[in-house]
This record gives sequence, C-alpha cells and structure tokens, in this order.
Amino acid sequence: MKRLLTLTLALVMALSLCLAGCTGSVQKKDISGAKNLADLAGAKIAAQAGTFHADALEQIKDVKSSTYPEFADLLTALKSGAIDGYIAEEPTAISVCLGDETLDYLKFKNNDTGFTATDADVGIAVALKKGSELVSQINTVLAEITEEQRSELMNQMVKLANGQKVETLAISSETPANPTGTLKVAMECAYEPFNWTDLNTPSTGAVEIYDQNGTVRAGSYANGYDVQIAKYIADKLGLKLEIYAVEWDSLLPAVQAGTVDAIIAGMSPTEERAQEVDFSSVYYSSNLVVIFKKN
Repeated sequence: MKRLLTLTLALVMALSLCLAGCTGSVQKKDISGAKNLADLAGAKIAAQAGTFHADALEQIKDVKSSTYPEFADLLTALKSGAIDGYIAEEPTAISVCLGDETLDYLKFKNNDTGFTATDADVGIAVALKKGSELVSQINTVLAEITEEQRSELMNQMVKLANGQKVETLAISSETPANPTGTLKVAMECAYEPFNWTDLNTPSTGAVEIYDQNGTVRAGSYANGYDVQIAKYIADKLGLKLEIYAVEWDSLLPAVQAGTVDAIIAGMSPTEERAQEVDFSSVYYSSNLVVIFKKN
C-alpha cells in the first residue's frame, strides 16, 4: 500500500466527481492520435497547480485548462472522465501507465512537437536556502553519479512503484556509523516514481518518514528516485538523513525558513524559483508528456 494521504484525497475526489457527473454523460475528446500540441484543441487538459506543468499548460491553445492541488487528483479526474489528459514528466507517465493498462501517454518532444521548455524547466535539482554552503558540497556528490546510473535508477524506481522487486539499486552508499550532523529533506512523498509513501512494508531502499516534531512516523516509509538521491547525498556527506513529507506549496517556505535543509522533490530549477532559493546542478532531466485514457 502506498501514498496514504493522497489515496484518501483521491477517494474524496472520486466521490465528488461522481456526485457531480453521474447524473449525465461526460463529453470526452479522443486525443490518442494527437501528434503535436495543436491537435489537443478542444480537449480538457489539466496540470498540478504551482508547478511548471501548470505554466506549460498555457502553451496549449484552445483547450479547456484546469489545475488540481495534488498530483493524485489528476489521475482520479482522468479516470472519471472529468479531463481528457494531464501533463506529467515521462517517468511518471511510464509508471502510471505500467500500473494501469487503460492509460497511455502522448510522447511529445520538448521544443519539437511538444512544449517549449528550457533545460532548467525539464531538469530536476536540489533546492536549498539562499547562500547555503551545501550547494557546492552536493554538486560534488552529484558529479560522482554517471548518466548510466541515473537512467538505471529511474528504471528501478518505476518497477518498485509498481510492486516489482529490485534486489540491488543502481547507486549505493554506506550509511555513516557516526554521522556529523543531520540532513533534513522535504518532499511530497506522493509523486511516483520520484517519491512516494510505502505503508508498513518498505520497498528496497525505502527510508523512514519523520513528522514535523522530528520523530519517526510509524509504519510510513519514503521511496523513489528523489529518496535515493537524498540518501546518497547524506551518506557521502557523513550526515543522518531525515525525510519529511511536505505539501508542494509548502516546500519552498520550509527551506526558506530553515525548517528543512533541502528540497529533493522532482523540482525544476526555474528562473522564478531561483530568485527564492539556490539550486544544485541538475540530477535528472525528462520530457513533458500528456497522459490520457484509452477509449
């Protein structure tokens, strides 16, 4: 069982959508044959609020656009027919579609048939408080991870997110026996394969989640690509890792206030965010895609 909080929200969303739409038919546009963004005209396309996905949504002309506060809400809305598709990174689409054969995604290419995006827009980096000395230290650690390891690690996280077994992870590090400090990392723990929550039974490489009081949340474990990157960084720096589950809109305020040391949460180092926090070098890059439900 994964993502307890988002599962509850998804159930609530499903009920509300049914109450609103079960009395009449939902008009659906078939976007399965779309070759470029222009082909989505007339469709209902959504994205998660407060993300670059929401900014990218504005690039699609003549669509009925909407945003949802939680990423899990998008999947619920798609399955109910409330929307025709939603924007995501390709690894997320692969993971979602692997777990549900009724779903697929449009493999648009950034700046070609798809969204206009910079390397920063589609990259993912560690966010830290302005002036943090950790930036250079983290960059040194990230430089040790090869492109092959990054790609294989993502493949493994997709498998784990869908209940498949992985024996040995693509990157590994030794947890310090006597840590010199603590690295407090915030993420949603609700955006697989980048980060998610395991309940009771941790998957390979999962780590315990801490609550806001700094105590371990019993039976809750975080895993995903971001978690493994966080663990690797903490181990290499000789620090104890503490993962905190934080809602997306509260991530930047948390690191700015010093409540946590870093955000490792599938966050793009966009120009707008770089005015508020410092970013490490990019530790993963991906295309933006649109997930849809097959007819």
